[in-house]
Amino acid sequence: MDKKNGGMGVGYVSVMLIFAVICLTVFAVMSFRAASVNDGFNIRSGDHLREYYAADSAAKQRLAELDGIAKIAAESGFFEDEFETAAGAIEGVTLNRIANGFSAGWSVKINDRQELSAAADFTSDGGCEITRWQSTTISSDESSDSHLGVWDGSFDR
Repeated sequence: MDKKNGGMGVGYVSVMLIFAVICLTVFAVMSFRAASVNDGFNIRSGDHLREYYAADSAAKQRLAELDGIAKIAAESGFFEDEFETAAGAIEGVTLNRIANGFSAGWSVKINDRQELSAAADFTSDGGCEITRWQSTTISSDESSDSHLGVWDGSFDR
């Protein structure tokens, strides 16, 4: 046979086949890695949702307890005294006087880094209005910005 008129050699086809197998293997490994990362994210997300809804349920129970106290205190005719005595005895609830009633605040720990902070206003007619219901980050002394080595724009040491 004449080498000038011959087609591709067997070596070229083998090199292309090896390259294709390597590419497919790399793509398969990348796909498995992406699926593993996605699965880990879904697990952490599910754990966070369970923690949040448990804290949300506990905060709603506290709200229902305070609402019941407010209704009983309003029916008694001595709202300020009754509500302040009963609600003030609940651990973790802070009371502040407002016009025509009290503002009650409480928080429920979601996890080590977050808490659910809630507040509601209770009026002498037994009414209740939620004024705050949000998750907040728990501050710690160790996470202060003073530890960051951020350049302040000066060259003085």
